[in-house]
Amino acid sequence: MEKLNKIRQAIENADTICIFRHQFPDQDAFGSQFGLKYALQSLYPEKKIYAAGTGNEEYQTDDISDETIHHSLAIVLDTANSARMDDGRALDAQEIVRIDHHVPVEQIGTLEWIDEKASATCEMLALYFEAQKQRIGKKAAQELYEGLIADNIRFTTSNTRPQSFMAATYLVEQGADVQKANEHNYDITLKDFRYENEVRDKAVYQDHVMTSVMQIEDYAKLDMEFAQAKEKVYVLAGIEEVDLWALFTEKEPGIYNASLRAKTKDVRQIAARYDGGGHVCAAGIKGLSLKQVHEIIELLIEAAK
Repeated sequence: MEKLNKIRQAIENADTICIFRHQFPDQDAFGSQFGLKYALQSLYPEKKIYAAGTGNEEYQTDDISDETIHHSLAIVLDTANSARMDDGRALDAQEIVRIDHHVPVEQIGTLEWIDEKASATCEMLALYFEAQKQRIGKKAAQELYEGLIADNIRFTTSNTRPQSFMAATYLVEQGADVQKANEHNYDITLKDFRYENEVRDKAVYQDHVMTSVMQIEDYAKLDMEFAQAKEKVYVLAGIEEVDLWALFTEKEPGIYNASLRAKTKDVRQIAARYDGGGHVCAAGIKGLSLKQVHEIIELLIEAAK
């Protein structure tokens, strides 16, 4: 509680707050960033609150000057190390708070709250606001709830804990629409449907391991962006005979990003060997050659034994 109180004090002492998150954001990254932004705008209307980094049509980030960031409180969310930040200018801020649920790799903030047992950064933010007895409004609650159920796949991952449900209860009490959140996270377009079928068609099963290696042309022909394509690892999940699964997505010619998943095995150790990271049962790696992709597949098969 002392750390949470210090975070609140840092927020209340700041006139300007810039909120950062990791590259190629998933729903927990966007949900935590914009959920926090909307919550702080509601709670502190006199403050200037900005969302940094690359946005999209749904999540439009702010154009922030170097000077503004330098004189602000930077809050870095859902980011294990500085190399993964979407906007590295966070390190130039007057004060840095980091809130994250990944295994810590390096210190980024002057004040850090890391809880690697949390199922999502959105979970941690919900618990923060609940502990501070603050009402954050429906808009913020919706973003945080959507990020929460995206990262813990509707409370089915191994890091789902009692606090995950406490966070959800708080967010629903604040006005989060459960049905809308499920539709936004899990309803898919026809384009998604077709690409997911391609991921399955290219999947290879061996010794309780399922892997799929996707090329640029596989998603480009469906007018899909890399950031969307790389998230499709979940289509390889939920198979009784499969204990570990992985999706390798070509980002640029000959260079792949990996998403590793497991029911109970530790895939983070495999990721760490290739400068990746994440959680025990969910990890990622960037910048792999095709040779390394096949090395990792062999490591996954070995880990499944």
